[in-house]
Amino acid sequence: MQKILMSVDGSFAAEAGARYALALAKACDAELDLLFVAADQSAGPMRRAEESLLRLLRQAHALGLKARSITEIGDPVRVMRDCVSREAITLAMASVTGPETARRLLREIPCAMLLVRVVHPGRMASPHEILVPVYGGEFEGGSLESAADLLASLGAYWHARVVLLQLRQPLTRLFERRRFGEETPEQAERKLIPIVTALSRRGMATGTRVSRGRRHGPGITAEAAARRHDLIFVGTKGPKRFLQWLRTETVDHLVRKSPCDLMLFRPAAA
Repeated sequence: MQKILMSVDGSFAAEAGARYALALAKACDAELDLLFVAADQSAGPMRRAEESLLRLLRQAHALGLKARSITEIGDPVRVMRDCVSREAITLAMASVTGPETARRLLREIPCAMLLVRVVHPGRMASPHEILVPVYGGEFEGGSLESAADLLASLGAYWHARVVLLQLRQPLTRLFERRRFGEETPEQAERKLIPIVTALSRRGMATGTRVSRGRRHGPGITAEAAARRHDLIFVGTKGPKRFLQWLRTETVDHLVRKSPCDLMLFRPAAA
């Protein structure tokens, strides 16, 4: 990543989410653009946005970052898409808002997209453990290398540990016969090798845990709460795959019930 675009709207939650953009820009030695798109020139929202941008720019300059602010009027998603193309942005970021805006961002923004939800904006801590759910033993990161780059950058900046969480179907009987075509525990473990190898090449050691349940969302949040993880990082296979998954109960549950900060990552569109 060489250039990051973070969308802010003047809200406290968006400003807290922008701290992750500051951290990523520092970790990746990237330039940072802070984008505010106003629906109109109302005095109140414009003033709050200007104050928020000023605070973030001061933090960016204190970190030694090359940062600037951009203020435009119009449709936020359209303006962000145009800005991505015009400024050669490699990663676009935004705070998680409503599902319709999220779907538009993931569908229309051509570069890699990272949606952030900060659970406690007033006391965002530096993550020490990052929980990465792995569905069916296969990492749902789309471009494995870009997801590993992002995780390694986050982990290195905060000296955080990455924990891979395997999500499997529950054991209903002690001596239940394995159904035809169902993978064995050994096969599931082997499917972790690509993501473990990709992170190891970047100097990241990983831990592994297993969660069994018919509903993945509660399993992820229960693990995050029990182990007191600081951040959940969820990757997907791309725009179409993500939009299908976004309508399921898993992401809806994570957005509503996550006990810690949440990141939803979609690699660049093919």
